[in-house]
Amino acid sequence: MQANLVMDRLGTFAATRSERGREILAELKTAAGRTYTGLLRERAQLRLEQPAVVCRGRTLTYGQLLDAVDTARHVLRERGVREQDVVTLLMNNSDHYLVWYLAVLGLGAVAVPLNNRLVAAELAFILGHSQSVLTISEPAFAMVLEQVRAAHGLAVPELVVDVEACVTVAASPQTQPEPRIEASAPAAIYYTSGTTGKPKGVVHTHASLFADALQSPGAWEYDHDDARLLAVTPLFHIAAHTCFFPVLFTGGTLYIDQYSTERTIDLVRRERITAMFAVPSILMLMVDKARALGIVLDSVKTLDFGAAPMSIARLGEVQSLFLNAALVHGMGQTESGGTLVTLPGELAVARAGSVGLPMAAVEVAIFDHEDREVPRGQVGELVARGPNVMRGYLRDEAATSATLRNGWLHTGDLGFQSEEGLITLVDRKKDLIIRGGENIYSSEVEQVLLKHPLVKAAAVVGQPDALFGEQVCAFLSTDPGLAPPSVEALRSHCRDSLADYKVPVAFRFVEEMPLTSTGKIMKAELRAMLTATEQKNA
Repeated sequence: MQANLVMDRLGTFAATRSERGREILAELKTAAGRTYTGLLRERAQLRLEQPAVVCRGRTLTYGQLLDAVDTARHVLRERGVREQDVVTLLMNNSDHYLVWYLAVLGLGAVAVPLNNRLVAAELAFILGHSQSVLTISEPAFAMVLEQVRAAHGLAVPELVVDVEACVTVAASPQTQPEPRIEASAPAAIYYTSGTTGKPKGVVHTHASLFADALQSPGAWEYDHDDARLLAVTPLFHIAAHTCFFPVLFTGGTLYIDQYSTERTIDLVRRERITAMFAVPSILMLMVDKARALGIVLDSVKTLDFGAAPMSIARLGEVQSLFLNAALVHGMGQTESGGTLVTLPGELAVARAGSVGLPMAAVEVAIFDHEDREVPRGQVGELVARGPNVMRGYLRDEAATSATLRNGWLHTGDLGFQSEEGLITLVDRKKDLIIRGGENIYSSEVEQVLLKHPLVKAAAVVGQPDALFGEQVCAFLSTDPGLAPPSVEALRSHCRDSLADYKVPVAFRFVEEMPLTSTGKIMKAELRAMLTATEQKNA
């Protein structure tokens, strides 16, 4: 794309998003007093007979979805759940998950989606910290919840759902009016690992989630008519609120499944899916399998991806599979409802490497270490503000004040803004590892490793990986007078406290860690050691 044409298109995109931002802010003012679910109900009234959700061959119209949510709300009320009570959800992707999640929000209670790969110790912390009064689960998680009770002495009442059966839609659901609730009231808490190793509860309100529903379809370009949007990445991630749930506000159909390469490819072809989101590792698996099968997926109009960048070569491979799709890259974080900026599909190649422009109603800037805005082109910390930003961290005023300093969300990402307004990230301020779209904080893994009796020092860094983007690599120093622990013993030790994707795939033993003059481990040197080893083995 010629430079002048790119500049013209960037100006058009920026102007369109600015205008849409003003519309969104005006619409948010009219939404006060309603829950996220109540706002969805209002928008669905003109399409009650249209398909809303398809899962495992089961279809719910918008009317049936709302009736199922009302039925579930009645069950929760009968179980004693009241406004602002916390309800945790430990479930796989399904139509049941969506129904119960919307029911919790529609009751005015607070939903806490749980990562279904966490081990008992991790779940116990979140259940206790959130003060959950009920866990909605399914039989697949009975064993880990029993471990929570037996090993951690935490017994939260459970409601077990038969996810193999059809969603219950009562002929005459017992409904009560949606509660009138402050827009700033908590609606959902999404836990994300903190730099201290303890998860932090990111509190989103009904207003911030609704803002996300208004902002996201345009930013991610799935706002086309009759959208058939596929969700195969976990619904417990905040990404569901920016990549999946908003399609219900636009009148499209949400297809829900769990990722399996062959099944996902078949589903896209059979149902003529028009939009989907995936992390790069999933897309590369699909590319390899489709190439072996000799097929293309030509129904997809919009392919959204994030959590990790893709090279131009890989973009070309993905485009060859999704022949007619606009490839839209973006970035955000749990604290921002999942999205801050997206790169329009028209510019996927011409501006590859950039994460894009701020979405409608979002303002971004680049600050130095003293929170002063730096000139265009200069590297600093990406900060943002908008109606989609979190209310704060649950019971953590210090972290909230630090992150939402002076009214700006401090992302911890380092980057710069071009003269055209495009954001490019160059590094992460925090030692975050992103493995196949899953965020892993090195400090969390390090604290577990340091609990091993033979480990004196531990430093965890991201090791480049062709499929997942990064894998977890641990550098360890041990007592020189004793034999070091075996790799399998270390992995077993980690599995007791960490989800499987956080367990290091590589362990490297060093006599001494490289230290700064103040005694801090110099991770840059450790990463350089990894790079040198890779170049030697290449």
